Amino acid sequence: MNRATDINGFLFDLDGTLLDSAPDLTLALNKVRADYQLPPMPVETVRAGVSRGAAGMLALGFPGIAESEYRTIRDRFLEYYGAGSTELSQPFTGVSELLDQLDADAVPWGIVTNKSTRLTLPIVTELGWHARARIVVCGDTTDQPKPAAKPVILACDALAIDPQEVIMIGDDPRDIQAGKAAGCHTAAVAWGYGDIKSDGLQAADYVYAEVSDITAMAVRRADDGVTG
Repeated sequence: MNRATDINGFLFDLDGTLLDSAPDLTLALNKVRADYQLPPMPVETVRAGVSRGAAGMLALGFPGIAESEYRTIRDRFLEYYGAGSTELSQPFTGVSELLDQLDADAVPWGIVTNKSTRLTLPIVTELGWHARARIVVCGDTTDQPKPAAKPVILACDALAIDPQEVIMIGDDPRDIQAGKAAGCHTAAVAWGYGDIKSDGLQAADYVYAEVSDITAMAVRRADDGVTG
C-alpha cells in the first residue's frame, strides 16, 4: 500500500461517517412504532442498526415482523424519515473542519452512500455539501451499490483521479469492500455505527479514532507538497 501522502482525493460514506443521522432515523422509527401502539425506543438502541439500513432498524423496532407487513412498515418509516431527515441530524464533531481543510487545499472529495437519491439530496443540499462535493453517488445512482466497486469507480472518475490515489472512508464493512474492489486506499472510522473491532472494518488500510486524525492526514499531505 502506498503512503498516505500519495492520496490525492477523498471519498466518504454519509451516515455514520460524515453525518450522525441516528436521531432523525430514531424519530422516524418511533413514529411508526407509535402507529402500532408501541413505546418509543432510545436512540442508543437504534444506533446499533443504522449501518444495516432500513432492514436493520426495522429488525430492531419490529422484531419478528411478518413478511406480509414488512413493506407497509418500511414504506411508512421511509415516508416519516424523508419528511424529517434534517431536523436532528448533525455532522460529527470535526467533519465541518475537515471538509473546510480539503476545500482550502483544493483537494477534491465526494460522497458515496447507499442511501437513495431522494433521501440523500435534501440532506446534502441542506448542509451545503452538494455544491462542494465533486460528486454524490447514491445507492440507486448505479445498478450495483456498495460493496460493489462500481459506485466508487464512478466517484473516482468524477474526481478525475486514479483510484490508487483515492481513499474511501466509511464506518461499514461494505465501504471497505467497495474501496478495495475499486483499487483505492481504505479507512474505517471508530465514531460511526459499525463495530470497529469487526474483521470487516479491521481489514481497512487505516483505522481512525477521531475525525481530527483524517484532518491531520490531510494537513500532512498538503505540507508534503502534494497540493499546489
